[in-house]
Amino acid sequence: MVKGLQMNDYLRWPLRQLYLLIFSPTQFRRESEIEPDQFFKAIGERFRYMLKMLPWMTAIAVVANLMAGNLCEWFEIAFKWQPSWYGMTLGLAGSVVAGVAAGVAAGVTLGVAAGVAAGVALGLAGSVVAGVAAGVAVGVTLGVAGRVTGSVAAGAAVGVTVSWGVGIRFGLPFAIAFVVAYPTTFSLIYFRLISYPFDIAFSTAAYFAAKRQPYLAKRAWWWCPVAWNEVIWLPMPFVGKLLALLTRQDREEGFRQIVFVAAERKLQSRAARAALVEVALDDLRATSLDEMTNATDKLSWTTDAPVDLPEELKPALPRFDRAAQHAGQYLMLNNPYRKREALSAAITEIESLQRSLIVARGGNTSRLLHTANEWRKLLDAEREHIQSLPETSREIPNPFVFGNPVRETPHNVFSGRLDIVKQIEASILNAQQAPTLLLHGPRRMGKTSILNQLPRLLGPDFAPVVVDCQNPAVISSAASLLRYLSRAISNGLRPRRVQINPLTTSAMERGESFAVFDEWLDTAERAMPESLRALVCLDEYERLLEPISAGWGAAVLDQLRHILQHRPRWVLMFTGAHTFAELGPAWTDRFISARRVRVSFLTREELLPLLTEPIPEFDMTYGPGAIDAILDATNGQPFLTQAIAFELVQLLNEVERKQATLADIEQAIQRALVSGGEYFANVWSDAGDDGQMILRAIIKSEAPPDFPAARQWLREHDVLDDAGQFAVPMVRRWVQEKPI
Repeated sequence: MVKGLQMNDYLRWPLRQLYLLIFSPTQFRRESEIEPDQFFKAIGERFRYMLKMLPWMTAIAVVANLMAGNLCEWFEIAFKWQPSWYGMTLGLAGSVVAGVAAGVAAGVTLGVAAGVAAGVALGLAGSVVAGVAAGVAVGVTLGVAGRVTGSVAAGAAVGVTVSWGVGIRFGLPFAIAFVVAYPTTFSLIYFRLISYPFDIAFSTAAYFAAKRQPYLAKRAWWWCPVAWNEVIWLPMPFVGKLLALLTRQDREEGFRQIVFVAAERKLQSRAARAALVEVALDDLRATSLDEMTNATDKLSWTTDAPVDLPEELKPALPRFDRAAQHAGQYLMLNNPYRKREALSAAITEIESLQRSLIVARGGNTSRLLHTANEWRKLLDAEREHIQSLPETSREIPNPFVFGNPVRETPHNVFSGRLDIVKQIEASILNAQQAPTLLLHGPRRMGKTSILNQLPRLLGPDFAPVVVDCQNPAVISSAASLLRYLSRAISNGLRPRRVQINPLTTSAMERGESFAVFDEWLDTAERAMPESLRALVCLDEYERLLEPISAGWGAAVLDQLRHILQHRPRWVLMFTGAHTFAELGPAWTDRFISARRVRVSFLTREELLPLLTEPIPEFDMTYGPGAIDAILDATNGQPFLTQAIAFELVQLLNEVERKQATLADIEQAIQRALVSGGEYFANVWSDAGDDGQMILRAIIKSEAPPDFPAARQWLREHDVLDDAGQFAVPMVRRWVQEKPI
């Protein structure tokens, strides 16, 4: 409590106390929560506090009594002024004592701040004879002091009603006054209906002032009652829009005030939510692609918003964000084909968003749909601009994938492999008990690209599940691997419209990991249609050697074998550079009946459409002998073919030509030898010392050393052909140019 007040503070201090009690109870509680040393000292503290508050209690009581009397006379109800003043004086005297008692009672359990609030509340209730003063009393008791108790609130309201009844002419029935006045007074006080019209006026004026002169938004906010009044129960107009205007003018200050309202104005949290909606919709407004791409940065605040956004915004905002990222990628890319791909991806994202918003519900759905339509207009206009460019000004689109696996797209550059697809189909389609498949072959032969095409190649009766064994979760622990496997299966089933939640850490902790995973597979099978089967593809499966060496990987292999033997709806396929025989008995013993499918070079018939018509808009042509030069250099090795084609398109765009000559092919090969250096270095490293000695001898036209194991490895990995020569001329060229 405040002690030793000077005389000039005598009136100012209680006025501030009343302000805090009425408008900012949280701050009052922070400033006044000082526990007394003794119980009787608490009584003395409260008595002195009530005496200091007496001047303003008296002023309020006088004003309220005058208002009550004049109100009665306005309605032609006789009012006895003299008895009312006597009653008010006696009420003030008794209020101090009653307020101290109530304050002690409340303070014992709720603390000093609550006790003070209860004391002032009962003091005002005992002396005030009008509903205005009663608004202070019950509002303090319930809204300010943390709703001290229902009895104190009721006592305050009843005290006001009785005090009012004393001043009314005897002819007015007391019972009617009590029955009518009590609930009316309580409602006016508890919900602040008395001051609500003034709050509305201030809030409205503040908003329109800021709207008319945006630079005044910060000052206008402090005129709004929500900024300084903590206890406003009913909704306030324009508060959210005012906060949005403030954020538009000063983003940092705007978000600071939104957070303040969300944290300190619990009764007005709806205003904070409305403000965030306005800010989000404002951030989405765009009149150009440049503004659209900025939406990603602008919307970063939505990941940790101070209040929950409306349900219709939660799925829509990430889609806007993805479309904005695709648009940004479109603006940054130089390759015309990649630019068109990025623009098409942005349009596809917005189309999907439009369809979802048409059937969605929510108060902001129509505004979101309007924004999506505006984005669509911008993207369509950009697409029309690209299509209107003359053919001569367009670069050759470069669809060739250099370094990454080919993804499944409507127009991708995946070519051939019909023999591989047929072998997979023959093994698993219409087979009651499909064998384990091993898709193996040298690195960069396109094994992962084949996996990416499986959803399109196998049809709707199979759900391909690709498990990237290079993910760190695979080698962490058995539980981590099984959780990752469940997540991959869940993602693989989703395109076939099968929804199942993956395993969580808590679920794995409830039992033995493999038993929990086996039960989860039961749940997954029940969710799958009867005709659907799952093809679980473990890509780069050699990485599982690490768990085996660690001691727990063998149990994982046993689990996989169990799936193969007892779950006919699940088919396993391993893909890697090695066969099971190369990895040892840990694999051959468990998957002895596995069917091997080898991936090697592409044929000329498979490469011709890849090089000449990879996409419909590809307009590069080849001069005499150009295609043969590519095929001779790569012998159909997929990675190197894509690398040369990629570099060739880049070269022709640089010189602004669309026909490739033999000289262009040679220059593209030179570039590919440099840009694909990691591939050649990997082949050289995997060959080992013995294999490298064999390759050096072949380059020098010498008799290779007799290393049967190394020679067999070089043949199986397509470094050498059956005749013992380099299978790929580009590899020979790289080794020949490599310093020895």
